[in-house]
Amino acid sequence: MTILRTPRLVLRPLGVEDTAAVAALFGDPEVTRFHGDDLDNPDRVTAMIDRRLGYRGPRGTGDWVFTRDGQVVGIGHVRVSTELPGGVIEVGWYLASGHWGTGLAEEAARALVDHAHHTLGAPVVFALVHQDNDRGLRFVRRLGFHDVGRGEHYGATHRVLVSPRPTGGVHHVELWVADLATAEKSLGWLLVELGWREYQRWDRGVSWRLGSTYVVVEDSPDRVGEVHDRRRPGLNHLALHVRTRTEVDRITAAAAGHGWRLMFADRHPYAGGPDHYAAYLHDDAGFELELVAADHMA
Repeated sequence: MTILRTPRLVLRPLGVEDTAAVAALFGDPEVTRFHGDDLDNPDRVTAMIDRRLGYRGPRGTGDWVFTRDGQVVGIGHVRVSTELPGGVIEVGWYLASGHWGTGLAEEAARALVDHAHHTLGAPVVFALVHQDNDRGLRFVRRLGFHDVGRGEHYGATHRVLVSPRPTGGVHHVELWVADLATAEKSLGWLLVELGWREYQRWDRGVSWRLGSTYVVVEDSPDRVGEVHDRRRPGLNHLALHVRTRTEVDRITAAAAGHGWRLMFADRHPYAGGPDHYAAYLHDDAGFELELVAADHMA
């Protein structure tokens, strides 16, 4: 199983060391209101956690705990459904009630659904939501799930919802470079700082992934020329989201030690206009990146 990351959360595989934290999570009646088991019974909780720990499904499936600043705040799963036929992938999640309304549930759920679609390659992903759980139903519909009916699952009537694999977005961007090691030191460093993770590696290339999108850097044997010129037809620059203006400032300050130089310094950080807080960086290979603060309109 892979560690998944969102702007505020780290989703890591469930371990036996998480038993007490998960038991506390499921001890909240608000969290387990629509759960089929009697989780007031500590033995039932322990048995449920043991079942999750004992899951042995296909590679890349299982249970993740959601952690924020090292503390467990939720749990979710991506696994072959035991309730629906055909070996389909089912997702589900629980977030501590103290974090409801913060957007953390959406971050975690989208990370799990993206993993199912884009890492596991599931063409459709299913979710089962208790028919009386109006809040839960509104939530999965906001994630893009479609209601396709109902059935008796987990000992109660549930709505069956489906998320088809999205189309039309950017799948990946491929950059050809003359010096792979130098590109890793500059571009690779910056992407990791922004929460991307190394995705693939081969003799002449490497890629980094965030959600369903990845960036490839390759010294292809078919490459012609030694220098990238962003002013010629073709790629001019990549523009990437950064969560806050403070984070833009932090990365910009550190970037000089990793091969990047600030452009438009006399107008930074408003070189793109008074309502556009961003840093424009370029490296010795001629590549330009724009880091745009997500809170620039705040």
